[in-house]
Parts: sequence; C-alpha cells; structure tokens
Amino acid sequence: MDIDVIVLSALALAAGCFVQSSIGFGMAIVAAPIIFLLEPRFVPGTLTVMGFILAVANTYQYRKNISYKGLGAAFLGRVPGTLIGGYLLAIATTQQLSLVMGLGVLMAVVVSIGKFNIQPTNTALFAAGVVSGITGTTTAIGGPPIAIVLQNAEAGKIRANLSAFFVFSNITSLVMLSYTGHFSLWHVKYALLMAPPCLFAIWLAARVQHLIKPEWMKAGTLILCSICGASALYRGFGF
Repeated sequence: MDIDVIVLSALALAAGCFVQSSIGFGMAIVAAPIIFLLEPRFVPGTLTVMGFILAVANTYQYRKNISYKGLGAAFLGRVPGTLIGGYLLAIATTQQLSLVMGLGVLMAVVVSIGKFNIQPTNTALFAAGVVSGITGTTTAIGGPPIAIVLQNAEAGKIRANLSAFFVFSNITSLVMLSYTGHFSLWHVKYALLMAPPCLFAIWLAARVQHLIKPEWMKAGTLILCSICGASALYRGFGF
C-alpha cells in the first residue's frame, strides 16, 4: 500500500481521536469520510479497531466519572442493534445504509434543538443503543445516537460514559464484522501501524480538555452530528 495513504489516514484518525477525547465522541465522523476516499477497505474494520483502542484509553482516563447503571439500557440496546447492522451489511447497499443513517441522525438533531427535552431515560438509552448498534456496525459511526441522549449531562460524565459504551460497542461490532467477513487481521495490522499519532492525539487532548466549556461541548455535539447526517445523505444520494 502507498505510504502516503497510510500517513494521511493516520493523520485523519489522529484528528478524530483528538476530537473524541475532547468532547466524548466524533472520531469516526471526522476520520471516516476522509479515509473512505483514501482507502475504502479501512471502513468499517480498521476504524472500528482504532475506535476500540481509543475507547479503552479514554475509559481509563475518565474511569472515575463512569455510571455503569445509567449505561445498562444502552448496552442492552447495542446487542440487537449490532445484529440488525450485521444483517443490513449482508442485504443493503452502501447508499441505502447511508440514507437511513443520515435521516436518523438529522432527525435526532432537529429534536434536540427544538422544544423537545431529551432525557437519558432507560427507554431513550435503549433506543439509542439500538440505533448506535446499527450505524456503528455498518459504518463505524455509532456515536451520534448516544451523544444526543447524553448531551445535557456534565462534561466529565459525557466523556466517561461514552467511552465506556464505545468499549462494549466496538467489541460487539468487531465480532459481527468478523462473522460477516468484513474484518480480519489485515485491518488490525493497519490500525496498529497508524496508532502512534492517534495515541499522541489522545494524550494531547487530555492536557487541554479542561479548557473546553460545557456549552461548547453541546454545540460541538450537534454540529458534528449534523455534519455526519448531511454527509451520509450526500453519499446516499450518490452525489
């Protein structure tokens, strides 16, 4: 493989890791569109491996703020969502998957900025876990549904709970991707090759995240979700 592709992909992943370590999610949203253009075979396998590495590092950093009780419903929802995502990988086209994901994410953003008050209830977390399982398994972008539900929580808890959720969700996605033939040691090899700049980005984000205000986090969440949804629709319509 061309070294330029690896270097540029590593930089895109590092940028995504910095964003996710700073506000709680966003690695795949930032990196996936760029990497898909550089090397489509990295999506979703290699991105999911890197997502797992990132989630483990962030979970350790923010372990004191994790609320496993609150995440229980999201964990439960992630399982059927992952199964549905694996099924969709087998029957749906990439464009169809992009359209569904884009519409779902943008609808969540509209609800969030409207007069609706989304609370992290067990029902909401379970539903978000299901949707995250579908989009995370098919496209490696599983953060927006959970981030929308948790957006009004304390900044530290958002980072911690999202990280813990991503550890579990990435494992389930990798199992399903392996079962459906979309994941192998090839993806692991390239994820490890691109890991050093990503680890540096994680370290750097931990040093500056205290400068990020809660209102910035909420705005960043909605902006990233909007970008994610719009880009998914763009790909889905074949532009």
